[in-house]
Amino acid sequence: MYINMKNNLTKLMTFLVLVISVACSKGELGGGGGNYGDLAIFWGEEAYTVEAGQSVPMAFTIIGTEGVAVKVTPSVNDSEYQVRLKLNPDYTGVVTLVAPDIVLKKKNLTVTLLVTDKHGREASMDVPVVSNKSEALAVEFAAEIFSVATQPGKSFDLPFVYKGLASAEIVSKSVTLSNGWQATTTWPTEDKPTGIIRVTSPSVLTETLTVKIAIKDDYDRQAELDQTLSVVEIATTAGAANSYIVKPGGNITIKAVKGNSTEALDFDNAGLVWQDNNGMVKSVAGNGAEGVVVVSLNSGKSGNALVCARKGATIVWSWHLWVTDYDPEEDPFVYTSSATSTTYTFMDRDLGAMSNKKDDYKSFGLFYQWGRKDPFIGSTGALDSVVPTKIYDINGNEVEIRLENRPKTEGTNTNLELSIANPDLFLYMSTAGSTLPADWLTSRAATQNNDLWGGISGVKTIYDPCPEGWEIPTSGDPWGFRKQFKKAGNLNDDGKYDESYPWYIDYEGSWGFRYKTTEGKEYWFPFAGKRDAKTGEISGTGGGAQYHTRNTAQTFSVTESFAWGNPSTEFELNRPYGSSVRCIKEN
Repeated sequence: MYINMKNNLTKLMTFLVLVISVACSKGELGGGGGNYGDLAIFWGEEAYTVEAGQSVPMAFTIIGTEGVAVKVTPSVNDSEYQVRLKLNPDYTGVVTLVAPDIVLKKKNLTVTLLVTDKHGREASMDVPVVSNKSEALAVEFAAEIFSVATQPGKSFDLPFVYKGLASAEIVSKSVTLSNGWQATTTWPTEDKPTGIIRVTSPSVLTETLTVKIAIKDDYDRQAELDQTLSVVEIATTAGAANSYIVKPGGNITIKAVKGNSTEALDFDNAGLVWQDNNGMVKSVAGNGAEGVVVVSLNSGKSGNALVCARKGATIVWSWHLWVTDYDPEEDPFVYTSSATSTTYTFMDRDLGAMSNKKDDYKSFGLFYQWGRKDPFIGSTGALDSVVPTKIYDINGNEVEIRLENRPKTEGTNTNLELSIANPDLFLYMSTAGSTLPADWLTSRAATQNNDLWGGISGVKTIYDPCPEGWEIPTSGDPWGFRKQFKKAGNLNDDGKYDESYPWYIDYEGSWGFRYKTTEGKEYWFPFAGKRDAKTGEISGTGGGAQYHTRNTAQTFSVTESFAWGNPSTEFELNRPYGSSVRCIKEN
C-alpha cells in the first residue's frame, strides 16, 4: 500500500508541474499581493484572423481571482479597430475585435487583455490578430457582356456595378466611349446598386465599341473597366418561338418575347448559356431598348446552343438554336391515320438531332422535361453511350448541365420561375415513383400545370420547345403508324419483326425503329434513351426511346415509348424524365 501511495503522490506532483508549465506558456501570471496568489489570463486560441468589415470573437479565461473583484480592460494597438468586452461572473468571457470596412493593406495587430484588482495584482496577455485587407475596388459589367446589338442612331443599355466599395464613397467617376458613340450614365447608388450606361450609336456603325469606366473613392483607391465589345447590327427579327433553326455561319435576330407570344421581356444584356460545338457561337448581344437578341455564328460548325436574355446577371428567358443545314419543310414524315383520315406531318428527325440516318448516334436529339421549353444534352460517341455530350461557354471553357433535386414547394408556389432563370438546371426528383406527384414543377398535385404544352387548351403555348410553325404532338392518333408492324412470337421474345411492314426493327443490328412509306421512303426513330427522373443522369441509350406528347393523365405526362419488345406503347410517365421530342406541323 505504501508503494501505491508513493506512486500516486509522484503522479500528482508531475501533474502540478505540467499545469504550471502550461500556464506559463499560454497565459501570463500577475504578481500576488499580501496573502493572494497570482492572476493569470488564457486566450482560447494562439492567434486570430479578421476580415475587413467583420468581427472576430476571442474567448478568454481568467484564473486566480480568489473571490476578489477584478477590473478587465481589452485594447488593440490600432485606433481604427474596436474592441468589445463580454465578461461572465466566473471570469470567462469574450473580446470581440471589430475591423473597419476598408483596410488598405494586411495588418498584424496585437490585442491585449489587462486584469487588475484593488490589492495591486496585475496581469496582461497579448494575442496576435491578422487583419486581411479589403476586397479590391472594382467596376464591372453586371453580367458577362462581349457584344452589343444596335442600329445606326439607336440606343441600348450597358448595366454595371461597383465591387469592394463597402462604406467608401466614390469621389471621382467618368465614362469614355469610342469616337462617335455617346453615353448618358446613371451611376449606382445604395438604393439602386446597378448603374446604367445608355449608349447611342453613331450614324455609321463601327465593328467594335470600347467602353472605359474609371472611378476613385475617398480612400484614394482607383479602379477601371476597359473593355472592347463587338458590334452587330440588328436585322429583321425572326418569328416568335423558343427554338430556331439557323444555318452554320449565319446570324439571327431574335425578338425577345416569351415563347410564341407578344409579351416583351425586360432585359438589358444577353449571353450564351452553352454550346455543344466549341467555337460555334461567335457572339451573343442584347438590346433591351429594341427588344432583340442578336446571335452571330462561325462558319463550318453545326450543333446546338442555348442563348439567353438577362436583367443584370439574372436570366429572364432563353432560346434554343439548332445550328444545321436541315430544312424541316424539304422531306417531312407525313402520315395519314387510318382511324380518323387525319394527315399528320412530323419532322424527319428528333429536335436537336444532327442527322436522320439509321444507326447514327448523331440522330439522337436533345432531352426535355415535360412542360419545359429548354433542352438538355444527350449522349455522344456511340449508339449505346451514356456519356453526355460536352458543352462549352462563349470562351471555350467546358461547362456542365447542373443536376438538382427538385425543391419542395409550399402553397401556390411552383418551380416555374426557377426553371426559367436556370435553363441549364435539370430538376430531378429522387423519390419519383414512391412519392406523388412526381413533377419537377411542384410537390403538390393542386399546383400542377397540365397545360404547359397545351394539353388542355389544344394550342401551342409559350413553353412549347418546337420551332416556329411546329409544336409538340398530341398523344394517340398521330402515333398510330407504330401499330403497323408484325412480329413472330410474343413481343418480349426474340422473334423477328417482318421487314415488309412499315414499322420495323432489325434485332441483329439496329438501334431504333424505321418507318417505311408505300413509296419506299424510310424515316428513323432512334433509341436515344432518356435522362432519369430520379437522378437526371443519362440512361437507356440504345435500349429504347420515349417521346413526349403535350398531354397529361392524373399527375403524369403521356409518353409514346418503344423498344425491341415494346413497339407501340403509350403510357403515363413521371414528369421529371428527360425525353425526346419529335415536332409536328402546327394545324
